[in-house]
Amino acid sequence: MAVILVYLFLFVFWAERVLGLGFSQIKGLSFLNMCYYLLLLAWALKIVKKRKVFEPNNVNKYLILMIVVVLVSIPIKILLDEIPNISLMGEIIMAKNWTNPLILFFILVNIIDNEKACNNIQMGLVLFLLFTVLSMLLIIYEVVEIGTLRVDSGRSAGFSEANQYAAFLVLFIPLLFSFFLNQKSSLPKAISAFILIITLIGLFVTGSRGGTLSFLLSIIVYLLILKREKMIRIATVIFIVLTLLVVGGISYVVVPVIVREGVSTKFDPSDCDDLNDYTSGRIGLWHNGIKLFIESPIFGHGQQTIVPLSKLRGFPTAGNSHNDYILHAVQYGSIGLVIFLMLFTKVFQHVWHHFNITTDSWSKYLYASYLAGFLGYAFAMFSVNLFAPRYLFWMYTAIIYKYSQLEMTKRV
Repeated sequence: MAVILVYLFLFVFWAERVLGLGFSQIKGLSFLNMCYYLLLLAWALKIVKKRKVFEPNNVNKYLILMIVVVLVSIPIKILLDEIPNISLMGEIIMAKNWTNPLILFFILVNIIDNEKACNNIQMGLVLFLLFTVLSMLLIIYEVVEIGTLRVDSGRSAGFSEANQYAAFLVLFIPLLFSFFLNQKSSLPKAISAFILIITLIGLFVTGSRGGTLSFLLSIIVYLLILKREKMIRIATVIFIVLTLLVVGGISYVVVPVIVREGVSTKFDPSDCDDLNDYTSGRIGLWHNGIKLFIESPIFGHGQQTIVPLSKLRGFPTAGNSHNDYILHAVQYGSIGLVIFLMLFTKVFQHVWHHFNITTDSWSKYLYASYLAGFLGYAFAMFSVNLFAPRYLFWMYTAIIYKYSQLEMTKRV
């Protein structure tokens, strides 16, 4: 049942963002919310059956604290009275939307109860990735038109915005490498290679500089971890590096001219006046965020305040922070930022611990893939605000957590 509900969730997640799938104009009755209600019902049934609300792990308290911080930011925002016409109901809805991915983690960790379900959901995430990449490539080659998918300035994405989508791909590319390296038979290995190559071409098509840097970091970490554990030979490392260079060259050749020119322009600094210009104004936006943080460094200004406050303060460039760490500092202050960083630190520590103690070869590859993708994803947050990919990140994290718990039980 859990696997079916997750697959339904993934389809609706894509359909709402790309096809504009709607169910009702009434707040709280979207198709995605209906999927949440079904997942919550499954969780409630598990609670009744097991007589336990939460499976213990090292991030529960930080997740709860983060949710509390978001909720407390509502009265803080109202009391500061910096932004006119604040709606209490609107603030509650925004808080609910922000906490949805965290709640999804809670639900999945508590309703998945076997390794087969973990593997099936993990495969569902890979199929979701493949589907979104293929749909993006169909758009750039003008084979079909699909909902809101477009080629914008020579760049495209499978859902959401190009830089966010690139971070999503970076999160999962190490896992695709692990699938490829662990296949023994020719057909599964060929299929794994196809998915990996298509995904790398998809990353190229996003034209994301931050995504490219994040990918390079994640793949370096991935190879270093595997080499440290003597899980791959130096010949394999050289093969992977050469493969990446070849795929990069192929990507440049096979994509349409408009994409090639758009991506080339994005990476070419020659037409930019300074670093702020080259980073599409990010330096100025980060400066805005730091100024706002200094104004309220402990509790922050409240959720979704950085854009309206930038306009009210008359900053030269008014936009979102394009940096999730600065965004959390502005919205939730030092308290919220520290809890957010602790949350990510605890996730890394948990997976790193299980990577070190497991004796199963595939489990080591699985944990190494997650760690590399995690660090790439976390690095991507320095140059982009991640909204839609958070659902996939916390879903993936829940699968890894549950898998590690089940594997530990099996070892005992």
